[in-house]
Amino acid sequence: MEWAAVDDRVYVLQSRPLTALPPQPPTLNPFQKRLGPFFVEMFQERPYPLDVSGWMSRGILAMLDGMAGSVGVVFPRVEKLLPEEDGVVVQLVPPVPHPTIRTLAAPVSLTRRARQFKPTEWMEDPRFSEFLDRVERLNARDPGGLRWAEIVGMAEDCFATMRGITDLRISYLPGAFLPMLKLRAMLLLLGRLRLASALIAGAETRTSQANRALERLADVASADPELARAFVEADAGRLAELVERQPADVPFRQAFESFLREYGHRETVSVVLSSAPTWSDAPGVVLGLVKSLMGERRQSPDQTGAALEELGRHAALRYPTVRRRVLDAVDAARKGMAFREDSHFYATKVIPPLRRAYRELGERLVRAGVVDVAQDIYHLRFEELASIRDNDDGALPASVRERFRRLVLARAEKRRELEGIPLLDTSLLFHDRKVPGALVSGMSASRGLAEGPVRVIREPAEFGRLQSGEILVCPYTNPSWTPLFQRAAAVVVDTGGLGSHAAIVAREYGIPAVMGTGTGTSTLFDAQKVLVDGDAGVVRPAALEGS
Repeated sequence: MEWAAVDDRVYVLQSRPLTALPPQPPTLNPFQKRLGPFFVEMFQERPYPLDVSGWMSRGILAMLDGMAGSVGVVFPRVEKLLPEEDGVVVQLVPPVPHPTIRTLAAPVSLTRRARQFKPTEWMEDPRFSEFLDRVERLNARDPGGLRWAEIVGMAEDCFATMRGITDLRISYLPGAFLPMLKLRAMLLLLGRLRLASALIAGAETRTSQANRALERLADVASADPELARAFVEADAGRLAELVERQPADVPFRQAFESFLREYGHRETVSVVLSSAPTWSDAPGVVLGLVKSLMGERRQSPDQTGAALEELGRHAALRYPTVRRRVLDAVDAARKGMAFREDSHFYATKVIPPLRRAYRELGERLVRAGVVDVAQDIYHLRFEELASIRDNDDGALPASVRERFRRLVLARAEKRRELEGIPLLDTSLLFHDRKVPGALVSGMSASRGLAEGPVRVIREPAEFGRLQSGEILVCPYTNPSWTPLFQRAAAVVVDTGGLGSHAAIVAREYGIPAVMGTGTGTSTLFDAQKVLVDGDAGVVRPAALEGS
């Protein structure tokens, strides 16, 4: 409360609820500390109740449970991963999976599946065709013409469709990971283990295809002088308005709409958040990527070619049998990596129809006076939505407002009280990585040295701010961030680890990467000159900064 006293009278100037106290931090064991960076990277934003109950537990986390269960491993329930107070998530607790007696049979199960299901053949599997057919049918449905229960059923159909990708991953992931283990074992025996990442970099994936499509969009924009000038002068939001006003036959608009039809289902923030917009929902994000790719683009070194050349010079590979086995292992590992990436790409195709279903339900809740804007539907749980029944005319009865209006307001207020409080204090994960003389330190994820000015990008809406040759500093990454790596001289990420998307793509592009710094975005600032040492996993002041 802010107050003032004048002439013996007290005036209240403003008042608001106190920010909620953060929950007691969890005590993490070594396994949780190791796993924590990957989960922190996924949960950069506090999930809403509908994210948890109407997407994670029935979709993306159900996939994780299914894959773990196939080897007899049980993950804690979502309530343990994301504890709630008053219906709002207050904390992230990295899970501790528990093996069961069935885990003893996992090696046999994994080997059998790896032999039976080859990642190169997964798109020929009838289950994949069935998945695509179900997605197409979902996209063809107009929730506006459905009754309330039918729209809830549409969401449930999305979850059932997602199980198709889960089943495919259970079948084919062993054939993706076991070849990588085999390759690493071979490289270890040859004394070339350091080449492992470079050898599998550059695998052809839907993400790499999307990145090339973005480059073509940038070329089309550059060829139009007026549009090219707009990309230089306008921000992403203004660009989206400009493109929307273009005539339908303008080359860039045609190319842009074609791109969104193919790739618009991709997530902007995290695959665990159905509340966050997709690329089609937020075209400004894509235009920001196009803006960052305009002009001169850095030619990425051929990491895989150089690694293959070095490996080929090894004395043992002079023997044809050894050479064939090693190169076959490289090829199998690369195709396995492509399956991992592409199955993620297709899994996100379920998100747009799910979001359309929730948007329609949200608009009906607005008309019923339950929420003020359709997006506020995410304050409700899926079970609560499923319990609602509409009248014969499709309208919601007055009792719905009485039941849920106060609940929505209370959860929204609780969420506001938690603003600024992280789901997990990253110092619990990264507190022991201090290095003398370093501005920030973390995990070496891609080797090399790079010097340049810092550019802090905190969210997808800022993609267009990155300039060629700058050091990209960000809180997290996902596949939608990867086009930026063509412009960045190096990448520094608050979260993540060796297996994170940023680490994999940085190795592919041959730029240094430091993951899991914990404090990069809060310590480093725009235009600050730094040296990124990917070998040591540190960021130091550049020579000019120290002089």
